[in-house]
Amino acid sequence: MLVRNDCRTDFRVLKEAASLARAGYAVTVAALNTYGPYEEEAREGFQILRVPVERARTRFGRGINLLPRAIWRLAQVAAEVRADVYHAHDSDAVLPAWLAARRVPDAKLLYDAHEVGFISLSESTRYFGPLIGALNWLWSLLNDRTVRRRVDAMITVNDVLADLQAAHYRIPRPAVVMNCPPRPKASAERSTILAERIGITPETPIVICQGMLVRDRHGVGLENLIQAAPLFHRGVVVIIGRGAQFDELAGLAAQPPFAGRAFLLPAVPPEELLNYTSGAAIGAIPTEIHHPILRYSSPNKLFEYLAVGLPVVTSDLPIVRRICEEYGCGLVCDPTSPASIAGAVNRLLGDADLYARMRAGAQAAAQVYNWQAQEQVLLDVYRRLLAGLSPTPDRSAIRNSTSTIP
Repeated sequence: MLVRNDCRTDFRVLKEAASLARAGYAVTVAALNTYGPYEEEAREGFQILRVPVERARTRFGRGINLLPRAIWRLAQVAAEVRADVYHAHDSDAVLPAWLAARRVPDAKLLYDAHEVGFISLSESTRYFGPLIGALNWLWSLLNDRTVRRRVDAMITVNDVLADLQAAHYRIPRPAVVMNCPPRPKASAERSTILAERIGITPETPIVICQGMLVRDRHGVGLENLIQAAPLFHRGVVVIIGRGAQFDELAGLAAQPPFAGRAFLLPAVPPEELLNYTSGAAIGAIPTEIHHPILRYSSPNKLFEYLAVGLPVVTSDLPIVRRICEEYGCGLVCDPTSPASIAGAVNRLLGDADLYARMRAGAQAAAQVYNWQAQEQVLLDVYRRLLAGLSPTPDRSAIRNSTSTIP
């Protein structure tokens, strides 16, 4: 497997690697350790190799070196493994995976599209600006060519993306492996570790938001979630994660009137996350849809909230909205308005019957959206790929509940 991050908290990569290892595959993950040393780590039956990418000496070099150096280093390390399958996690790992696979006779190339993976020139320049947008679009064209001509199989994270990608790349519909945590235990109880960590009583309701803390993913939603906290009739906000916005958000949460009502915690190991999540009362997804790609997202945090029975307060992400409506497990709000976020939270926490119904709905959804079901699709793709069969499982075996979302 190849991934262009350090693979310390990338839940999808770690879950898939562990599932394949349990099924008897020898799994190596080639990851990056940007500006850090070479590292090796053993996890759950598989190995992670973190490849160093050094900082360039000049300002110009720093501006251009990371992507080409990462591609070359990942390809080199991956080729040395002499694998039967090169599994590229997301579009920015496709090229190094192909460069490695072409050096190994009969190796297969699998593309795991975590997001939509392509963008138009107008969308790219509008979002990134003329120069960076044009370069990003040219990169996407190179990736398109590699996917169409070199990839042997493809998987993605939801049905909407599978349909879009099949049409765009003109390939068989990718198999869908959703980003779900393990099936919850029926006897799971609410944890107090989160309340203890921030120094509040266990009875205080917590609205949690977890994941990568970057404006590209949430727009203004995370700031507005903090600004909504003083408007809650009761309860606090806790944001857990890491990313470029962490210090900025922590500074905002420390200011009055947010201090004591909003808290920032660094990311925790994947195996500990649900223990923290289960200490909350509501799971928040305050994503502002400021980029077209976000319309197709199915955030990991949704399934993590469902796994521990948390009702959801979410922005109008189509896939999330459909699941919340189908199972009656969440309310939609406007993430650009702190008052709208607070209104949804207050409605849930102020109506015990509504809260109980939505908690039951979240628990019901978790019985459908769980990793035990999803990993069977992944393993079937691998069996078919290595047997020379069509790598796309029978579509009827895959839950197709989001194909009508616009």
